[in-house]
Amino acid sequence: MMKKLLLLLLCCVLLLTACAFASAEVSLTSINVGKADCHLLTLGEQVFMIDTGSAESWGMVSRALKILGIDHLNGVILTHTDKDHAGGMQALAISSIKVDAWYSSAYYTDVKEKKHPAVKAAALRGAQVQWLQAGDTIPAGAYTLQVLAPSSLDEDNENNNSVVLYLQAAEGSLLLMGDTEEGGEAELLTEGVLSPVTVLKVGHHGEGDASSKDFIRAVRPAAAVISTNTAEEPDTPSQKVLRRLEEVGSLVLQTQEVDGAVRITLTGGTPQAEYITFTPPTETSNVILADKSVAQDAVTLRNDGNVDADLSGWYIYSEKGKEIFVFPEGATLAPGASCTVGTQTTDSIVDYLWPDTRVWHETKPDTAVLYNAYGQEVSKLE
Repeated sequence: MMKKLLLLLLCCVLLLTACAFASAEVSLTSINVGKADCHLLTLGEQVFMIDTGSAESWGMVSRALKILGIDHLNGVILTHTDKDHAGGMQALAISSIKVDAWYSSAYYTDVKEKKHPAVKAAALRGAQVQWLQAGDTIPAGAYTLQVLAPSSLDEDNENNNSVVLYLQAAEGSLLLMGDTEEGGEAELLTEGVLSPVTVLKVGHHGEGDASSKDFIRAVRPAAAVISTNTAEEPDTPSQKVLRRLEEVGSLVLQTQEVDGAVRITLTGGTPQAEYITFTPPTETSNVILADKSVAQDAVTLRNDGNVDADLSGWYIYSEKGKEIFVFPEGATLAPGASCTVGTQTTDSIVDYLWPDTRVWHETKPDTAVLYNAYGQEVSKLE
C-alpha cells in the first residue's frame, strides 16, 4: 500500500478541476464510466475514442467531451459489441460531435450486421464501418495504430473478438486489450507479437479471466489502467491481477478512483499520470418533461422559465429500453414553449425525431429522464 502511495505521489498530479485537453503528443484519457470502457487516445493533433461506455454512462462521456472541449473525433473504434463498450454508440452518432471514421472488429457474435451497434451508428451519419483484424493499421497523422487482434472468430466468447491496439512511438508504447481474455492473450503470446510496453489498458476490467501471469510478464507495463467499478462488479479488479502487475513494478491506476478520468501522458518513454476531476458548472433549469405518450411513442418538454433554454447536447434516456436521444447543437426552447420528441413509430408531427421505433414500453413501467449536456438530471417522468 505504501509503495503504491509513493508511486502516486511521484507520478500523479491530482487536479481539482478539469484542465484543457492535454497538448502532449501522446496521451490516453480513460473516463470513469463505471464497469465499462471509454478512452480518448490523443496522437498529436488527432483524437480517437475507443469504446463508448454503456448507455447509462453516456452522461459522463458527454460531460468529458464538453469540459475537455472536444467536438471532433478523428475516429471511433469499437473493440467489440458488448453493451458496456457499445452502449454510447447511438448517442454519439446522434450528437453534434464530428466523427471522421467508424471502426470495429471484423469478427463478432450474437448480432447480425445490420443490427451491429457500429453499423447502426455509422449509418446515422451516412457512413460505413471500417472492419479491423490482425495486421491492419489505422493512420493517425505522424502515428500509426497497429491492430494485433483478432485474427479469427471466437464463436464462444465475444470478448476474444476484441480489437487489440498497439502503438509504438518515440514517446513510448501503448497496448489496449479491450476485453480480451486469457485465450486471446495466449494466441498473441504464441504469435510472438508482445513485448514490454509503457502503458497497458488492462483487459476485461481487471477480471481474473484475463491478464495471465505469462501475459503480464511479457508486456511488463510501466503503467496500467483498469476501467471498472467494484460496486458494480465485486470481483473487479481481481486481486491476483493486481499482484501480477505489482510484481513487474507497474503503476496501477483505476478509473473508479476519480469522478472524472485517469490520463496517462507519454513523455520520453516515461508515463506521467494524473487524475482529472470533471466538475460541471452549477446550472438551474426550468425545463421539464411535461408529458409522455406511450400510444404516440413521444415525449414533450416545456420551458417554464422566462429565458430561452439551450438544449444543445441535452438528452432523454429511457430507463427500461436504455435508449438515448441527444438534442442537436443549437436546439433551443423559448419561455413558455413546448417541443415534442417522437420516434419512427409516431404518426403525428414532431419537433425532433428519435431514430428508433417503439422506444417507450407499452406494458411495463418505463421512466423518461431528461439530462443536460453535463449528464446532470434535469427532470423525470414515470
